[in-house]
Amino acid sequence: MQWWIYATATMLMFGVTNFLLKLAGYYHMDSVFASVILWLSVGLIGIVFLFYMVFTGDFQENMSCTSMIYLLLPMGAGIALAVGMYFLKIALSIGPAGPSIAIVMSNAFIVAILAYLLIGEKLSLWKIGGMLLIVVGILMMTLFE
Repeated sequence: MQWWIYATATMLMFGVTNFLLKLAGYYHMDSVFASVILWLSVGLIGIVFLFYMVFTGDFQENMSCTSMIYLLLPMGAGIALAVGMYFLKIALSIGPAGPSIAIVMSNAFIVAILAYLLIGEKLSLWKIGGMLLIVVGILMMTLFE
């Protein structure tokens, strides 16, 4: 399957996730409580896949060929995701959905810059121009209501 199909499916799932978080805020659900439920849901999916990987032998195979220091990368990503989802829940509870989500989803800009700086991924002028258009669009949504 093509990469863009997965990217589009992710965008759709994140859209549903963020709408549901906005809806929870709309119904005055406590931000910490909603975040805990979200984290438990993600953890449940993690446990299901862990059992699957152990059953198929993939877990043991991956553990044997992965340096322990590299396990810090997905652990750090999980912590950053959890904290980010908590902040997102607060933003959606007290602010408008559109600009809040636009700011959150502009994380592609941060990923592209970090990939350029840390692993040498190339950025064409078209990609830089596209990222600047995203930033301008976010500023327009946020500053000019």
